[in-house]
Amino acid sequence: MHSSSPGQERPHVLIVDDIPSNIQLLAAALQDDCEMFFATSGEQAIEMAASQHIDLMLLDIMMPDIDGYEVCRLLQLDETLREIPVIFVTAKTETEDEAKGFDVGGVDYITKPIRPLIVRARVRTHLELKANRDRLRAMASMDGLTGLPNRPYFDEALGREIERARLDRRPIALMLLGIDRFHQYNRSEGHLAGDRALRKISKALVERPDRPLDLVARYDGDLFALLCPETDSESAAALARDLLARIIGLGISRAESSSAHLTGSIGGITIEAESGSAQRSTPNAALAAARGLLAKAKRNGRNQFWLESVD
Repeated sequence: MHSSSPGQERPHVLIVDDIPSNIQLLAAALQDDCEMFFATSGEQAIEMAASQHIDLMLLDIMMPDIDGYEVCRLLQLDETLREIPVIFVTAKTETEDEAKGFDVGGVDYITKPIRPLIVRARVRTHLELKANRDRLRAMASMDGLTGLPNRPYFDEALGREIERARLDRRPIALMLLGIDRFHQYNRSEGHLAGDRALRKISKALVERPDRPLDLVARYDGDLFALLCPETDSESAAALARDLLARIIGLGISRAESSSAHLTGSIGGITIEAESGSAQRSTPNAALAAARGLLAKAKRNGRNQFWLESVD
């Protein structure tokens, strides 16, 4: 089992069984190593999985309302829940029962009567496997230089968040921020200096405690993308001013002038809560609009922002 230091959160395990004594046996086996949650029905299990950060589920098969097979099948249909490993806990030992469990998405079986050593060993194995998968998934969605989310991650989030904003009738802003004359800076200062500059800028873009919901990604080279939920046109303009001031405030000097510093330009679009333009507010259309406005900002002198609102 993962050994947790005092400041480290223990893995969250959800135990699902309609018989309280079975829950008590499993809890006793895992209490020293896991933060445990409990449900006594399939419906409660799904609600708990959706509302808590669950790392693994121990799921009884035979339950009166929704059986374990159906719970597992429903979890697999939800993009946010399908990564939770499900270990079935059951008195069923027939081969066809095990096969059915694997078919609906289960990763392992624990048979009754419960043996604590077996429970701990199986749970340990699948928590470690999940932790490794989570690390690999995080690495695949991260930009290696800056540590920010990368373009594929941002593109996936963009479609999801635009749809969420539309359903919730809340505004959302998309901004593309490019570093002015960055290719010249790379040529004059060298790529190592360019990399250092991008890391400094990345840090400045994300260290904004007043905007915890914003997603900042390195989109391409010296191009950064920002997705800002619950941000209307007025708030987007204020944010754009702050971002450009932050870049200047870093004081990253350009070789061609000791008094000149790297600056940025921004193009962005805000999709208002009552937007009636479904075509303009699709992810591809929103990105194209933001790119066009960024190009306009650079053509008109740089170190400025151009924003448009869909209303």
